[in-house]
Amino acid sequence: MLLHYIFYIRNMKKFILFLLFISSVSFGQYDIEINYTQNQDNSVSFNYLKSIPGTVFLVMDFENLSNTNQIMRQVKALKNSSGLVVKLKPTNNEEQIGFRYSYKYYRGNINSKIDRNYPYILPFKKNAKVAPLELYSIQNVYMKTKLPNGWKSYSFSFDSPQIVKGIRKGIVVDIKSSFDIDTTREKDYYSAQNSIEVEHKDGTVAVYQGFDKNQIYVSIGETIYPQTKLGELSKFDSRNLYRLYLSVICYKTIKEKNIRSIESIDDYEIAYITPKFFQNNKIIQVESNTDYLVQFDEKTLFKEMRKREIKKFKKLSK
Repeated sequence: MLLHYIFYIRNMKKFILFLLFISSVSFGQYDIEINYTQNQDNSVSFNYLKSIPGTVFLVMDFENLSNTNQIMRQVKALKNSSGLVVKLKPTNNEEQIGFRYSYKYYRGNINSKIDRNYPYILPFKKNAKVAPLELYSIQNVYMKTKLPNGWKSYSFSFDSPQIVKGIRKGIVVDIKSSFDIDTTREKDYYSAQNSIEVEHKDGTVAVYQGFDKNQIYVSIGETIYPQTKLGELSKFDSRNLYRLYLSVICYKTIKEKNIRSIESIDDYEIAYITPKFFQNNKIIQVESNTDYLVQFDEKTLFKEMRKREIKKFKKLSK
């Protein structure tokens, strides 16, 4: 007799990021579905349907397995909208497989292989002059908390509105656009700002903060490219000040845990990446409060694009 049960856990975990709380997606009931099919050879295929953009990390546990040698736990990063999770094969092809299963899932590509030398492009129009400021101690000063793993964040300030552009190809996985800025007084920082999160191929996520809530040009699920217009910066406070905050993060298990032993949201964390940017035909780590020009070559600009994407990009850029 084929027995099964399903349960799923909706999880949310908050991680402090400078001037913004980045929270994991609060998954809805139908965001991830696991279904199974019993095949003619008595094998059982488990497939998923995913209705949200970006990578979701799935943990699937089996109980009461019979007539199969499959291991009890399956873990998988779900990137596409659908696909195979696992196929159980019977040890005796004449009999059905007995099983029960449950699953839970988390935001992000946990413990993905990060390209730490990827050539990012500074997030403004070509030849714009920018001076990134490294925000290595702000969280200690204002929030009185320990800095997160590998903390690294930058701000870019201007005296006029600026269009923010993508630093790398990716998928928009989150947009926050409900915050109104108080322009009647001077501010040092905000606990939350309008933001865009973009997941990249290697599992890193770029977090852009500081947008005018009515001037965000992309939508959740959209694929963006280096130099894609993301939105326009909002006035920061009563001054003629417009400011972008930029961080690149990833998801990592805590030291005591490996990828197969994740049981809850407390078993993984956000870690920060120090991005390297294209400058003068080199890939460098930018220095704080130093002037740079936004630069790129075609090799860097088109590094992760397909041929049809390059063709479309060139056509739209004319």
